[in-house]
Amino acid sequence: MIKLLAVDDEQGICEIIEKTFSYIGFSVSIATNAKKAMQLFQKEKPKIVFLDLIMPDKDGEDLLKEMKAIDPGVIVIVVTAKKDEKAREQVLKLGVDEYITKPFSRNYLRDVVVQKIHDVLDKGGHMKPPRVLVVDDEVELRKNIKEYIVPRFECLIDEAQNAIEALGKVQQLKPDVILLDVKMPGLSGLDVIEQMRQASPASRIIVVSAWRSAEVVNKAISLGAVDYIDKSASLAVMGEKLRAVLLSIGKLIIKNV
Repeated sequence: MIKLLAVDDEQGICEIIEKTFSYIGFSVSIATNAKKAMQLFQKEKPKIVFLDLIMPDKDGEDLLKEMKAIDPGVIVIVVTAKKDEKAREQVLKLGVDEYITKPFSRNYLRDVVVQKIHDVLDKGGHMKPPRVLVVDDEVELRKNIKEYIVPRFECLIDEAQNAIEALGKVQQLKPDVILLDVKMPGLSGLDVIEQMRQASPASRIIVVSAWRSAEVVNKAISLGAVDYIDKSASLAVMGEKLRAVLLSIGKLIIKNV
């Protein structure tokens, strides 16, 4: 799980950042003053810092210098009300990765972070697209999921129509994410989660089911699934959950859609 630190004397801004990124799989810490920010920075060692330049107890630039001295590779995104080109140029020289002025949208914040993470992970230009395995006995549903994912995410899509075929592909391909139907002929999705986890421990399993039973959800999670999607939900919901999982493992490559 990627760690993120939000530093702003406005509690509301910190809460917006926390809600936005906790929802998509980040571990988020909050600091409303410089002293707490440095304590959390040294303790949690976040990969990303959202930093306000105007703080009550210390200038944001000084805080930036201290953080960069400790971890030169940390991604720092300034979020500030200062619409000042000179201030922007100054902090960019100090190693800031992005300069965002308030107000801002949550989607914009999220997409900026996604791009910065991708840039860092893919410095050598050799980042492989993630592999997603779609397991469902319904041909039309597999087709719809694939048609939704392909234009939006850089990834390799594989399919399986039943649990036995899926197990073989998990052993062979070691997919990053498995979208796993529960109700299938023969073995159900729940019957094979443990075997999938043993065959490919790094794979993240998202269970997809028409059953709206809390018992089914709880069992899937207890067996090792990381999330659950109601089959009646929109493909957009599935897309958000897939985005969150890929982001949490550092393999999210989005397309401009």
